[in-house]
This record gives sequence, structure tokens and C-alpha cells, in this order.
Amino acid sequence: MNNRYIIVGIDGTGSREWMYKDGSNSSTFKFIRDVHYGAMDIDRRWYNGPSNVVTGSDTEPIVQETLDFIYQRIGSLFPAIRSQSIKPLELFDVNSCMQNQERTTQHYMASHGYSVTYRKPVTVTQQMLAHQPLTVDDVRVVLIGHSRGGLAVTTLARMLSPLVRVYFMGLYDSVDREGCLDGMSVENVKFVAHARRHPDVKSRTYFGNTSLKYIGVDHAEERFFYTSHGGIGGSFVTKANEVSAFGDSSCLPNIDVQTEEGPISLINNPALVKQLGKKMDQVCADGSNEADQFIRTQAKRYGIPIA
Repeated sequence: MNNRYIIVGIDGTGSREWMYKDGSNSSTFKFIRDVHYGAMDIDRRWYNGPSNVVTGSDTEPIVQETLDFIYQRIGSLFPAIRSQSIKPLELFDVNSCMQNQERTTQHYMASHGYSVTYRKPVTVTQQMLAHQPLTVDDVRVVLIGHSRGGLAVTTLARMLSPLVRVYFMGLYDSVDREGCLDGMSVENVKFVAHARRHPDVKSRTYFGNTSLKYIGVDHAEERFFYTSHGGIGGSFVTKANEVSAFGDSSCLPNIDVQTEEGPISLINNPALVKQLGKKMDQVCADGSNEADQFIRTQAKRYGIPIA
């Protein structure tokens, strides 16, 4: 195999709690595990997603840790990069909260008579992209992310702009529920595959997707699947007693409704059940598998050595 790969996966929110010990209900984990290249934790690495369900604020240190790993591997493979002091963007360059704090501090100092130099975030330019020292023929960086992990890898791709273009990005229902990072635009990526939850499943209706604008991408493939947000990433709940306070009941086969005569059990999402001819637990199971196969098929299409 002539191609060199650096392959990274970042899972969805709360993966430390919902993922099985063997990783069998995490499509992101299984993708990284099943790539036939290098060794886990050397050329390929998987990360748990953020644990802060509400704000996702711990996405940022995950982004930094992942970037450090990729840069370390690039430095090991191509020592000249470090000797030339070519570095990726810093978290400040992609973090609006850090930028706002910097402006507030500098404005306060200037108003009190101090001479200040305003730090401006580095933006991705065509000139930057045209003068990257590495190409996808030198090293193929592959980024895989689910949920807020999708936001994280979209941010990572932008931060790698001074160094190398990302070869392939696989997104499992990428969402932007972190107030400081903007992941709507996917840039500095050659190929993208994005598996999204179908709105008719009525999963997580109160938040939308990110990573939907593909700028300068050679080819982007985006498809909807009949499963929940968690199901896109490999994990969904089919038992009512397992639905947590922030859980998702869209894959339950039946839902309990309280009436004057007492509780009754009704078929969940009857319109979709009638359309597809199977209850929601089976709908979600099939859709979850199809979403994972879609990402893998797209990866294989571009030569990534995955089972």
C-alpha cells in the first residue's frame, strides 16, 4: 500500500455513557476499528464525544487533543514540516467566544490608555490552500464524526488548512449544539459523505444539522435515513424504560398514552409505520445499518481500506 493514512473518529455526545464496552453500537468506533491500515492509537485513533449534554463545551478540548495527535503524526511522517514551522490554525482562529473575549479585553485596555495590538483570527484563503506543503498524495487524512463529533471534525478540517487537505470526511448526522464553534461550512476537504436522520422519524426535532455547506469539495454525497439521530451513529433506544430525561423516544415500537380509562399502548409514528410496513424499532434498526453502510461504501469508493 503506497498511500499513507491518518484516520480519526470523534463520537457523539455522551458516548462514554451509551456506548457498549465492545463499541458495537458506535458506527464511528467501528469505522476506525475496521480500517485495515496501521495500528489503533498510532495511525488511527477514536475519541469519545463530549459529555456536556446541554452546551457541549467540552467539544473544544477534544478538538485540540485530536489536532495535536494529527499534527504529531504529520510531524513524524514529514519532519520538514516542523523544521519549517508550518502549523495548523489555533483554536482561537475558529472559536468565536475566544475571539469575543479577546476583543473585550483589548477594548478595555485601550480605553484605559494602554497600547494594544489586536489579535485577529486567521482565515482560510485560496492562497493558503494553494500553498499547502502536503497533498492527499502524500498523506490521506480521514475524519469521521457523529453528532457533535461531526462539528468537531468539520472544525478540524478548517484548522488543517495551512498543512494539508482532508481526503475524506464521513459525517453521521452532524449537529451544531456548541455555541463557540461554527461548523456549517465544510471546507478543506476533498470528499464528503453525510448520513442524516430523516425528518419523518421525528427524532431530535428541536435541533438541526450542521456541516451542510460544502465549499471547494470535489464531491459531497448527502442522504437521509429512516432512523433516529442516535441511530445514525449506531445507538438507539427501543424500550420505554431506557429513555432518559434527555433521551429520544422516536424508535420505540409503541408509546403509552394516558386516557380517562387508564393507560393504553399505541403504535408509535403510525403514518411512517404504515408507509414502511414495519414498527419503529425495526425501522430504526434497518436505517441505522443502512446509514453506516452508506458511509463505508463512500469511503471504499475513494480507496479507503475499510471492511
